[in-house]
Amino acid sequence: MMVKHVLVATDGSETAWKAVEMATNIARACGARVTILHVIVNGLRAEEASQLARAEHFVRRVSPITMPGQERALFSMGALLQNSQGDIGKAMSALGERIVEDAAEHARTLGVDDVHTRIEPGDYSGTILAVSDEIGADMIVVGSRGLGRLAGMLLGSVSMKVAQQATCSVMIVR
Repeated sequence: MMVKHVLVATDGSETAWKAVEMATNIARACGARVTILHVIVNGLRAEEASQLARAEHFVRRVSPITMPGQERALFSMGALLQNSQGDIGKAMSALGERIVEDAAEHARTLGVDDVHTRIEPGDYSGTILAVSDEIGADMIVVGSRGLGRLAGMLLGSVSMKVAQQATCSVMIVR
């Protein structure tokens, strides 16, 4: 099987960061394109948005390593909400932009030139599957669990649904 296009989904969690690295390594080895996807859940509630504060810690830890000298550009959920006039949707979009841009920059530093980013609204697994079909991905790479609303309920439910329903190969990274 020849891999030409790898889709990797990220929510900014540590497991998702490992998935980005795995997808990048596969793409570099195969000379493939990488699309980095962040899904913004429709109807995100304030308490669910607060879960992404965990991603903030990760972004603050990783960004100085992947983007030296950019520490001043780091943000906080509070600052995002303030800059978005309290609009959680706008804040989540800003966080999503930062997550995919950090991941894309990391992929490029690891040697993949053909890197694209997407931020899409929807439910996690359904959106990952739809984007995979739309772009003709040969492989989907996802973390075994992330920061989403299901993280505390059924471990790996998003990755399992993607693995069961995808029309291409799926790699689940732990």
